Amino acid sequence: MKKILLILITIFLYFNIYSSHANLNKQELLLNNFKEQIEKLDKYSLEDLNIKLYKTKLEYKNSSKVLYVLSKLENALKEEISKKWIVSYIYHNFVLDFSDYKNVLWFAENVFVWKVVKNNWTYNNLWAPETHFEVEVLYNIKWKLKWNINTIFEWGYENGILIIWEWNRLLEEGGIYLLVTMWDVHKISSHENWSYLLGFEKKLKKDIKTTIKENKKIKDFREVYKESSIFNTKNKYSDMTNEEKEKYEDFDSWFVME
Repeated sequence: MKKILLILITIFLYFNIYSSHANLNKQELLLNNFKEQIEKLDKYSLEDLNIKLYKTKLEYKNSSKVLYVLSKLENALKEEISKKWIVSYIYHNFVLDFSDYKNVLWFAENVFVWKVVKNNWTYNNLWAPETHFEVEVLYNIKWKLKWNINTIFEWGYENGILIIWEWNRLLEEGGIYLLVTMWDVHKISSHENWSYLLGFEKKLKKDIKTTIKENKKIKDFREVYKESSIFNTKNKYSDMTNEEKEKYEDFDSWFVME
């Protein structure tokens, strides 16, 4: 993304300094460079760039030279977006500060690591689309889930557009995630701390178990969970037997993937 923005800045500087038609070849080279770079971006990065481009157009609305260049970039960007799906973000506020792990663990019923086995695609409920996934439980942090379960991700694809909460990413098959869920249907909140990608099974630098064991965010979640006095919901640490608490101290004992 930084490289793309540098290209944009280069073009702005170029057009603010030079205005000769003799530079048309250089304009074309810069535009081709831009096209090559955006081909490497995923649909989320493309949409983020699209938002930045829109804001830049507003900033330079009195400069016909810059607006001309931006229109060229905008056309190239729209063409690339059409190949990789359109993303439409929904903006919102949360009832709790979920950047604080205490609030995440207080509000949720289950916290665990899983692998996405299958995307069962988007369904429309009464007010918004939701995407259902089959996932394989690998490691438990809060409570004791086992094997394969189904989960619900708020929003999804509708009429060729991916509708999703701000800063969120749709789960992908083969991905290993730290997930936080609510209720028996295992619904995932839209906050980024409720859905954290550790990596993809085929691309992990280490085996899955080592990746989970060494992840700092997982270690932090475990430590906060043990502060049972802050919780008054189901599946509290204080609900465990003494034997279960002893096992919890052993990181390996809560792996399901044995």
